[in-house]
Amino acid sequence: MKKKMALALSLAMAATTLAPAAVSAADEQVTLTIMSSIQTEDEGKLESAIADAYMEQNPNVKIEFISVANNDLDAQITTMAASDDLPDAFYMNCAFMSTALDMGIVADSSKYISDEYKADVLPEVLDYATVDGNLMFIPWFQIPVALIYRADWLEQAGIGKIETMDDFREAAKAFTDISGNYGFSMVGTRNGSGESRFSVYDKAYGVDEIYQNDNGEWETDLTSDNFKTALESFVNFDLEDGTVPAGASETAYQDAVTYFANEQTGLIISGSNAVGAILNRNPELAGKLGSVAIPAGTTEDGRHVTNLQVSGYAITSTCEHPEEMAAYLEFAASYDNAVSFGSQTGRIPVTESALADEAFSGDEYTGFKDCMQYSIPYSTFPGYAEVQDIMGEAYNSMLTGTSLDDAMATVDSRITDLLAEYNK
Repeated sequence: MKKKMALALSLAMAATTLAPAAVSAADEQVTLTIMSSIQTEDEGKLESAIADAYMEQNPNVKIEFISVANNDLDAQITTMAASDDLPDAFYMNCAFMSTALDMGIVADSSKYISDEYKADVLPEVLDYATVDGNLMFIPWFQIPVALIYRADWLEQAGIGKIETMDDFREAAKAFTDISGNYGFSMVGTRNGSGESRFSVYDKAYGVDEIYQNDNGEWETDLTSDNFKTALESFVNFDLEDGTVPAGASETAYQDAVTYFANEQTGLIISGSNAVGAILNRNPELAGKLGSVAIPAGTTEDGRHVTNLQVSGYAITSTCEHPEEMAAYLEFAASYDNAVSFGSQTGRIPVTESALADEAFSGDEYTGFKDCMQYSIPYSTFPGYAEVQDIMGEAYNSMLTGTSLDDAMATVDSRITDLLAEYNK
């Protein structure tokens, strides 16, 4: 790990020749406070190395991180906004974008990024990070959602490729036989981790979870036959096929990754960061992983989809040095830093130049790069968190014995009440 950290720091320092220089005059001392959830994770040391390299290049700039767990970050920012005590920037969760815009606490980052950076960032990334014409944060990395699989097992099973949900189901059955355990690492918990994965699954069946009609009223597909088919198909990996580990309703992301790394399963719906997590747990799987875009559903409206899960930092409206903050954030996303950070964590670059690096040319990243063309914009519905919970309750309850009809009845009741609240 120390060698990796040294490499990260070395590359970060090298990137200073390519990254935008701080705008402030050399004799003006500037302190930038950044609320970071990355600091609470394993990647925090890598982020700190990038900041240290930037401060060495710009001795008049001091970067101070405020460490807050991701699950607490949105609430913490809301509290700080109420007391007029916001940091200069904070890690932006995509589910918080619309709320932050309504609160008026975020600057439009498009006013501060350089033309060079903007030209290099993938168009899909900029679209994803933009709400009502405002660039809500400066993109740093992305974690697109795809299907990771054991490439050697797929070949052993004689399956050419996983293109549809029928192929997915066939592979799960074959991998169960090959492993002698299970095939699919399902994340079945009723929380953001499970719900975000099920969300891309149901969208693959043509489901538009929440949208506005021509009159500006909110509508939903959660009561549709497509959603019902997706829900039944998802839980049947467990209930009918028995291809997922026992206790799926309580299987969290870390558990699912561990099953895969221990070679007890060979399929997992996840972001690209799972590649790093799996290989860190079992380096012997290097060269044995592949990825494909989320398979298309079997309905007439079936399609490939992904959630790009673009991440970065929002410059707050109270930041006194937005140009300096933007310069640092561009530095963090610059070529060498992005390649070093991404290759160690699976959080892949948002720029075309860095994503083209050979570090991301392996089969394990093929699906993540390919699926970007199928990105669907993040929902701007203010109550989307509850929409996710409605879906989470549906699959989670079915995994513990609720019938399909009863689960759908609950979905119907909850989503009807929610739409009535927002369509007043």
